[in-house]
Amino acid sequence: MRDALAVPPNAQKAGHLDPRTTHRVLGIAGHLPRPCSFSIRTLQALPRHELGPTDILCFTGRPVAQVQSYAGARLTDLLDAGGFSEQPRSELKRCIVVAHGEDGYQAIFSWSELYNSAIGEKVLVLYERNGEPLDAHLGAICLISARDSRLGPRHLRGLFEVAVRKL
Repeated sequence: MRDALAVPPNAQKAGHLDPRTTHRVLGIAGHLPRPCSFSIRTLQALPRHELGPTDILCFTGRPVAQVQSYAGARLTDLLDAGGFSEQPRSELKRCIVVAHGEDGYQAIFSWSELYNSAIGEKVLVLYERNGEPLDAHLGAICLISARDSRLGPRHLRGLFEVAVRKL
């Protein structure tokens, strides 16, 4: 995978620790011109997006968590680092983006959701909660779709790979 923002070359494998920084590496792969990867440090170098007080509800409406703040990078910024938006629109409209968590959980987005709706502006790859690194139970990197009516179903813990698939 290509180095998106100075991720050390030995740390390119998705989901593995960077031996020099002990940070998780997030791989961005699949139907992209330039697959790439990000450490927490390189995620922090991207434009920062914050969420204020946030209630995480599961699909049934049951409260799962209450958070004062989250911070991270937009998923679209990571995809664009790999050249996703440079592809012909006819191909993009046939792509899905699948985020993979360490526990096997997946969150799926269409190109249209991410780039042609308000949802995409608030799909964030998170590295900070309440001003601190994420809690261990969330993993070093996680994902949230903050414009969903219930955030739990696409609140993914232990994010290690985002794969673009052409249908």
